[in-house]
Amino acid sequence: MIHKILWASDGSKDSIQSLKYAELLAKRFKSQILSLFAIPDYYDVVDKFPQDEKNRFIKWIEETKSKERKALEDIGKDLKVKGIDFRIEITSGIPYKEILKIAERENVDLIALGKGRAVEKSILGGTALKVLRRSSLPVLTAREDKRGLDIKRILVPVDLSHGLSKDLDYAVLLSKTLGSIIYLLNVVEVGEHAFPLEIAEQMKGFSYREIVESMGKVNIKENIEASAEVAKNAWRGIVKFADERNIDLIVMMSYGGGKFKEDFIGSVAEKVIQEASCPVVTMSP
Repeated sequence: MIHKILWASDGSKDSIQSLKYAELLAKRFKSQILSLFAIPDYYDVVDKFPQDEKNRFIKWIEETKSKERKALEDIGKDLKVKGIDFRIEITSGIPYKEILKIAERENVDLIALGKGRAVEKSILGGTALKVLRRSSLPVLTAREDKRGLDIKRILVPVDLSHGLSKDLDYAVLLSKTLGSIIYLLNVVEVGEHAFPLEIAEQMKGFSYREIVESMGKVNIKENIEASAEVAKNAWRGIVKFADERNIDLIVMMSYGGGKFKEDFIGSVAEKVIQEASCPVVTMSP
């Protein structure tokens, strides 16, 4: 069950979109939403400022806290009318560290935040990327979008070499409460090879049968459809499938490859999060 959701607010449109999904899940699961606004304090730099500049910075921090608290209180009043328990916490520090620290302290079940803007060479906002890299909890990322806020179609990409994993279990949990259909998708990667159509179809058919057999082994009875596609690479196939089937949510493992690395998020997951028009829930192994 999803008892508590940590919504990390930064005032951006992406952040507000992630709140909308947090609200949707909170209604269905009767969850509490804990809103967090973390103000970057930069105290290691500010300590070198002259005293008057330091005082000005401290004043800015306090004014920002007051402003953000007012904004969150207004959101809280609206959600309370809708029957949602909403708490507020405002801290100072390094945002991603505050998010992870409070998520652990509060024993939350899901972190929700905006995808953010690209930073340097990374394709996700800096805070989102760092949370995704380090969180042991499921993380929902969303970008501002005009799509309807409902979750009726959930996509779970599968890597047949690893079998079905806990991302499917999580999707099943959501599906039972939301009444969603789950699509299990394996993408046959062909790279730059121009396979004849009949060979590509054979590969696709083999992949489909593998998924069906895997579903049979774990005795899945929920509303699940097996799907297989052929694409240049996995992330393109996933995003294309999500667009064509009007997927409302993607649930997938966040780390790819063999060995787990603390500061590495799988390239497939990273590209899907960036390119998909729908929100994505990522989970660590």
